[in-house]
Amino acid sequence: MRKTYQIFLTFLLIFSTTFSFHIAPTFFEKRIDAGGGYQEFIMYNNSTKTQRFKVTALPGTGKYGGHMDKWVEYNPKIITIKPKSQSILKVYVKAPQGTPEGEYSTFLNFRSVPVPDITRDDGKTVAAAASIGLNVNMEVIGYVGDFKPKLEITNLKVTENKEGQAVVSFKVKNNTLKRGVWYNIDVMTGNESHESVEKGRIGIGKTDEITLTMKKMKKRDVVGVRLRDSSTYEDITKKEL
Repeated sequence: MRKTYQIFLTFLLIFSTTFSFHIAPTFFEKRIDAGGGYQEFIMYNNSTKTQRFKVTALPGTGKYGGHMDKWVEYNPKIITIKPKSQSILKVYVKAPQGTPEGEYSTFLNFRSVPVPDITRDDGKTVAAAASIGLNVNMEVIGYVGDFKPKLEITNLKVTENKEGQAVVSFKVKNNTLKRGVWYNIDVMTGNESHESVEKGRIGIGKTDEITLTMKKMKKRDVVGVRLRDSSTYEDITKKEL
């Protein structure tokens, strides 16, 4: 999943730069049993042309507990975004009763659809607004079971580089049973403020090695780090120096 996520983010960066289009957030991390999981994705069009996309749910990679493409409801199926505007894609996933605990995945496929020619009142035809050839998959993951995120921070160290900036390093291990976790990192200072970084997703049983250069902090400023769930922004754990 990490490789898929990195490839997708790289695509988004190139695509946003070239076509002034991007999607946020870039992940779905919800419990999909009980009442199901719901999330809204915002699709931005910063260009001067109307863009149109068809959205389709496809099977996931299969490396998780199974596919959840048959459980996905989303609206609209075709999204039209006017110039310098944005539209919302609403996604809801609910696992059938009796689904075994664990992670499930699907791909949301975004494929560009040409905007048809428009005939104006004066009889003149306006050419199709855009046809940019987008066809990309974004993998989203849901989980069944009450798996609260359990992350562990170890080997926390703070040093200083030659520019006098604080360099914070530590390890994060995911001890959550049957679930990966998207998480944010807060580097905390003594005045109860912090600087936040969105790290990404850590898989089941995996360990991330973190090194952060805090350009606006000195070594003496840092008092610890805190990890928060990227979906709910709730605290997961923290460690002080």
